[in-house]
Amino acid sequence: MSEIETARQREREVVRRRMAIQQGVEGFTNEIVRRMRQLVDSTGVFNSEMEKHQIGNVLAVALETPSVELVKNFILYQVGRDAFVTSWRQADFGAKLVAELDALHMEAKSAALQFGNQPRTGEPDARDVDEVWIEMARQYLGQLNRYFYYRKEAARWPKNQ
Repeated sequence: MSEIETARQREREVVRRRMAIQQGVEGFTNEIVRRMRQLVDSTGVFNSEMEKHQIGNVLAVALETPSVELVKNFILYQVGRDAFVTSWRQADFGAKLVAELDALHMEAKSAALQFGNQPRTGEPDARDVDEVWIEMARQYLGQLNRYFYYRKEAARWPKNQ
């Protein structure tokens, strides 16, 4: 096999892998959105002093890194900065968000075992799990950004409309 053919084969494998990861994440989308809404609604964080850009900043971190652990660390940093319990610490929103990201790890393991609709046995490869996990976290945080924006704005609308 020539170098060009080998490079093309590797490229095809990368594309297949990305598609399999995306397919695994998409299988959990409804559950991810449901859990995210539950977190926002149960904590009432939209009624806090949390600003829309603060959620957007977490999403930006998730989009810039391949590590959910770094995203969780950024959230914990924000929790630590909320000295007056007006946003991240209100109703333990930040801690609960970190717990939600941790819970996604189990779903990521399950999805990683299903790559390409080919169930595998045993433990999935840690790299596969991490790639699915960050994609799930990005999906969760992206939907969180949208829903938080909606709830924050809806709280300002006149009640008679």
